[in-house]
Amino acid sequence: MYQKLNNNNFILKMRRYFHIDYIIFDIDGVLIDVKNSYNEAIKNTVQFIVRNLIKRDLKSLVTDKIILKFRQTGGFNNDADTSYAISLALLSHQDLENANLEKLLIEVAEHADETGIESVERYLKKLRVNKISPSDYLINMDKIRSYLNYPGKVRDSIVSTVFDEFFYGQELFLERYRIKSKYYFGKPLIENDRIMITDNTIRKLRERFNDKIAMVSGRSKIAAAYALDNKFELLNEKNSVFLEDENRKFAKPNPYGLNKIINKINIRNDILYCGDSVEDLIMARRAEEELNQKNPNKTKTNIIFCGIYGCSSNTDELINKFMEKKADIIIKSVNDLPYVLNKVS
Repeated sequence: MYQKLNNNNFILKMRRYFHIDYIIFDIDGVLIDVKNSYNEAIKNTVQFIVRNLIKRDLKSLVTDKIILKFRQTGGFNNDADTSYAISLALLSHQDLENANLEKLLIEVAEHADETGIESVERYLKKLRVNKISPSDYLINMDKIRSYLNYPGKVRDSIVSTVFDEFFYGQELFLERYRIKSKYYFGKPLIENDRIMITDNTIRKLRERFNDKIAMVSGRSKIAAAYALDNKFELLNEKNSVFLEDENRKFAKPNPYGLNKIINKINIRNDILYCGDSVEDLIMARRAEEELNQKNPNKTKTNIIFCGIYGCSSNTDELINKFMEKKADIIIKSVNDLPYVLNKVS
């Protein structure tokens, strides 16, 4: 059961008191508030694609609420995936009025699952086939998917390219991909990132864990270093994993990132992972299961999941999701962590 620590922080003592040996952070929604960066990149990407293809302005339909619903499915940690899913839904039902399109997006998100894009395409196909003939559906959807060419790399897919141009801006986009921007030349949305973790929190964590700290994030290393600035090295980037730089198949909730860090540091006891989404929680559970299956005769690995909800656009809903999925610890801010650790370990 949950024990309330104060008006804003909760803790679940799920298995036992913890003795944390290592701490690993997600970045987005934990160390950094991304509502005005990644969320805006999704909205602007959808706006650009829909306006250029069908000359219709639908940016206002893509709200933080809808983005959160996709993230809570467990299959949309990658925000370019979310941009594609929303664009596909809007373009394949472009004959609807705006109010019905908003309802459609919520409906699509509610029917999505851990398979991400596959679940969305499957549900959209079901909707289209129920309304028009299958042959018409195939012609329409094939044209849209061919235009979007997703998932595809920057240069190949308009979704990937436009999203990263908005997010990185011209200079970082050039540094990241060695090609010049083609579609967007304004302010980089990455500059809207807001660092949440304070110097005082980092100091307390380093006093306790020394260099036994790392990060596993869907970002690239370039984006993480830019956003975290002088805090980047303090969070031990050498042992960290940046999934945008890895093969796409390793994206969350694949446990690859956590397993790579844990195998590298060779610590097999209690490891704390702090995330802000259902994907993070699923990844932690899968990583723990895999590690213990592969090493049945060694010390059991416990990955304690700490869900952080303060950067969410709907904190109550995220708290409920974490409780439903049996997160070990639930707190508002990463800066509450030193206080919470003193209570549980």
